[in-house]
Amino acid sequence: MLSPMPAADPPTDAASPLTLADGTAVVLRPITPADEALIAAFHAGLSPRSVYQRYFHITTLEQRTSQQRLALTCRVDPAQGAALVAERVGVTEILALGRIRRTGTAGDAEIAVLVADRVQGLGLGTAMTQALVRVARALGVRRLYGDLFADNDAMQAVVRRTGFAVRATPGDARVLRAELSLD
Repeated sequence: MLSPMPAADPPTDAASPLTLADGTAVVLRPITPADEALIAAFHAGLSPRSVYQRYFHITTLEQRTSQQRLALTCRVDPAQGAALVAERVGVTEILALGRIRRTGTAGDAEIAVLVADRVQGLGLGTAMTQALVRVARALGVRRLYGDLFADNDAMQAVVRRTGFAVRATPGDARVLRAELSLD
């Protein structure tokens, strides 16, 4: 179980500290261009399963950490969305990455969260998702959605805990769509 420290409503401009179920202290904060090397190290520590669950295919470490990809990840146009990282307190290490990205439909944004394997199941995915929902509301997003594999029970639990409805997607029984209305 995750225990929030101060009950601030973060994260587009301020950090949000919290403690994971195992006692690890982390802070959720906006991503910055200075995070490129930390994001590369984060990706180097991911299992093939975590990569597949997030990207829906196996990408090589070189693909995920190319200079172009890191620059796109760490430089977010506020008109297009927002990205947060969970950084371990006292250690320069990223433990999770989350983002919202506006899509072509007015008021809609896609949400994505990726948590380091060794801290999965400790509440960080839920905390990151909740923080991204708050950021989306602050940005005027009206509907969040994200796709996930039907066998990704952990992420299904995270989005359901956060209030998302989870439905089958037409034409592909392997993929579910999580949706949350922010109106």
